[in-house]
Amino acid sequence: MKKLLILSTALIALNATEITNLFETIKKAPESKIDSVAVKQMKTQKKAIKGSLFPKLNIFASTEHFSSPANIKPMPPTVSKKIGISGSGYWFSQNITKVGFSASMPLFVKEIYDNKSKISHLITAKEYQAKINLLKREALLVTYLSKLNYLFSLKNALLQKEKSINTTLKAIEVGVNTGSIPKFKLLRLKDALNQIKIKITNIFSAIDATKSDIYKLTKIKISKPVKFNTYKIKTKNFLALKPLEEVKKANEYTLKAAKDKNYPSFMIKAQGYRAFANAYNKDDNLAENFASIGIYMNWDVFDKTKNANIQKAQIENIKSNLEIQKTLKDLNAEIMKINSSIKEIKKAINLTENSITLKEELLKDAKTAFEENSMTVDEYLTYENNLADAKANLANLTATKNTLLANKAFIYGNNLERIFK
Repeated sequence: MKKLLILSTALIALNATEITNLFETIKKAPESKIDSVAVKQMKTQKKAIKGSLFPKLNIFASTEHFSSPANIKPMPPTVSKKIGISGSGYWFSQNITKVGFSASMPLFVKEIYDNKSKISHLITAKEYQAKINLLKREALLVTYLSKLNYLFSLKNALLQKEKSINTTLKAIEVGVNTGSIPKFKLLRLKDALNQIKIKITNIFSAIDATKSDIYKLTKIKISKPVKFNTYKIKTKNFLALKPLEEVKKANEYTLKAAKDKNYPSFMIKAQGYRAFANAYNKDDNLAENFASIGIYMNWDVFDKTKNANIQKAQIENIKSNLEIQKTLKDLNAEIMKINSSIKEIKKAINLTENSITLKEELLKDAKTAFEENSMTVDEYLTYENNLADAKANLANLTATKNTLLANKAFIYGNNLERIFK
């Protein structure tokens, strides 16, 4: 007994490892990596917006030729007078080379902060969506595994039915050979066995198709049923609402940014250069520095497109609210349907388990009656079919229940690795 307990525990651990490995491979699948890259792209956009709040510095160099002498930097009248008295070269030339810099930094551009907050909510929305996509694939895996387990159970039920009929067939052969039982009954049993083999062949095809679906999700080849236990699902806020709520908040900042464009923006700018040239009147070599710094205001006093952008953002806000309301309504309806279905399926499972016990006893009596030639072959086969159908129905109910639980866990955003082990 102790050895059986240890073996049972080991088998459960093996199955847990199998389904855990399948979940792990889904996390590493290209689809999950694509979602991760999408989040990184959004974070890069946020860095770009934050970067616009920092100073910008440019270095430039130029060589210019003018049709008539141009000043290399502004010249006050007093300086011009001094140059004239000293006989030096004036700061004018037809060929001027400059090397310099320009720098700027926003002091007050309100919409930048709005866009920064907007992108933060969009990043969170993208992260929630990535989680939803992952859980959706994991729920699909549970559905495929449930279907696979059902098909294996259906195959086993048919094999047990085949074995049972074979046992009866051997007993009937004795009666046919002695002439006490008509040969028709023997032929009828052989035909029933052929029909079972045809069904098993079709089941194998369905098993292969389901294995292929699992391989597409996990890149793992399954060769046997993957049994698992189910654990309690935590009911909490619907996961599908999370990204919609974040998009709604982002849209609110889009509207705020559109309105904030009505405010003036202020920038601080600085620039400087060193100019090299030959004075046009003396051909003296000149090298002069010039720099400036200032605060600049920009205010779009009249721009018709701003009102259109505000209206567009308001419409997006309305659309977001309606999308949240619709999704909440649909999810509440889906949860009600799932809970009702699970409740009924659990009842059906208990009834079917009891029915299987009864049908096994009935089949024993039917086999005896048939072998004693007091029951027709069709009546006997009915008992065989009833038992096999009950076992298949139990497997189907279990698979359906697991699929419903996976969908419920997905809707509530539960970790499916915790629910299915």
